[in-house]
Amino acid sequence: MHVLILNQTFYPDVAATAQHMWDLARHLDASGHRVTAITSQSVYGSSERFSQTYQRIRNITIHRVPQTAFGKVHTFGRMADFLSFYVSAFRKMNDLPAPDVILALTSPPMIAVLGHWQKLFRHPPNRRIALVNHVMDLYPDAAVAMGMLQPSRPLTRFLTGLTRRTLQACDAIIALGTDMKDRLMETYLLPVHESRIHVIPPWADQNEIFPTDRDSNPLREELGLKNDFVLLYSGNFGQAHDVETFIRTIRATRSQIGLKWCFSGGGRGIKILQELAPTEGWNHVRFLPYQPREKLNDLLNLADVHLISQSPAYTGIVVPSKLFGILSAGKPAIMVGPTEAEASRILIDSQSGFVIKPGDVETMTHAIQQLRDNPTLRQQMGQRARQTFCERYDCRLSCARIERILHQVVENARCR
Repeated sequence: MHVLILNQTFYPDVAATAQHMWDLARHLDASGHRVTAITSQSVYGSSERFSQTYQRIRNITIHRVPQTAFGKVHTFGRMADFLSFYVSAFRKMNDLPAPDVILALTSPPMIAVLGHWQKLFRHPPNRRIALVNHVMDLYPDAAVAMGMLQPSRPLTRFLTGLTRRTLQACDAIIALGTDMKDRLMETYLLPVHESRIHVIPPWADQNEIFPTDRDSNPLREELGLKNDFVLLYSGNFGQAHDVETFIRTIRATRSQIGLKWCFSGGGRGIKILQELAPTEGWNHVRFLPYQPREKLNDLLNLADVHLISQSPAYTGIVVPSKLFGILSAGKPAIMVGPTEAEASRILIDSQSGFVIKPGDVETMTHAIQQLRDNPTLRQQMGQRARQTFCERYDCRLSCARIERILHQVVENARCR
């Protein structure tokens, strides 16, 4: 089986989708399949570029195509980055042999449209190209939630219709959570298509991310946090996340001796916090860059408690992938977001953390203090987190499920 992965980021990038697709590619390679990845030459979150435009690792071929690199600062620059990647990826797809199945993600938005065109207009002998859309973020819903698009405008209606036609043309759709599946069903698909939607949350590798001894963590020594109680937010802190509740809680806890807030990653929310920290004298807040995958276990084990955020408007549109690394590390978490969100449901069902309503600073402050004062509670929540992860969310389980989905749609395409 020849699988083409279509996504703006891929190995060795630090973006969550890049790491997930690298896990999947290695799993497919180990199972005897051929993998081709079309991705961007630009490094995620920076103006740098990868030096190699072509790379082969075992039976995994990586094609890095050019795009503009204006970044996320301005909307028009971001649109230029998206459009230039669409054009480059489209050209590269036409230059390469037709795969058995295209696995299209959602970075840049609605890139699965290119897969749909391949399915419509390329006709390999005795088969057709199958298409699977792995929905990491749902568009144009995310753009509406950001305020970039208005629900009733013609452009929004056009993009909604384009997404609907693309999804309905897919042989299978992978949603990150039950809330996302519900939204797909209600907004885009007829009930007859429900059997095509598979819920597979993000994942981590239990052999790469695992609980370690708190006192022997090298980052605690390196950062001077050996005796501190550490709250950690890791990863992207962007438009889909509630920064205001964090700001107010940081202010409310500034007098607590030995309490440290650490933010490792990037995005709009972290930039806001970085601007406020010096002006408000936040000596209890630290900022770290994105960490490479080989240091991720140390980073996640740096925390006594992890922090997650999701704005209510993004329910069913995104699922914070950071949750699954947290579960694998065996750490409790505080989620600021709606209870109906997938991440909230998992924390509640596994009893491995607290869910705080956005804006409820008093309850969040109390949850922090409760976890700080009760190491037994932290240990119990962490143990339940790790157990839940190993039973449900390890990468081997998820990648095997995706492999079965890909194999099934390819077999169906060959029978027609």
